[in-house]
Amino acid sequence: MRGKVHQIIGEVDPAPLEAIHAMLETYQKRREDDPVVGGELDGTPITASTLEQQADDAIEQVARGEYITLEELEKES
Repeated sequence: MRGKVHQIIGEVDPAPLEAIHAMLETYQKRREDDPVVGGELDGTPITASTLEQQADDAIEQVARGEYITLEELEKES
């Protein structure tokens, strides 16, 4: 795929090339600002901001008492 993209870029007029360049720069900037730091079990990437939100949500759940103890977990299994 990369080879085909390189070939097309070599043949394309400047106007669409500028748009492609802008899209790639935007994509690169997003990756730098919010990098992928892990993944879900199904392979879905997790960004730093998503991981931070998940951690904050978990802390709030514990503060509200929404958790089970190790003993309760062992009884369930």
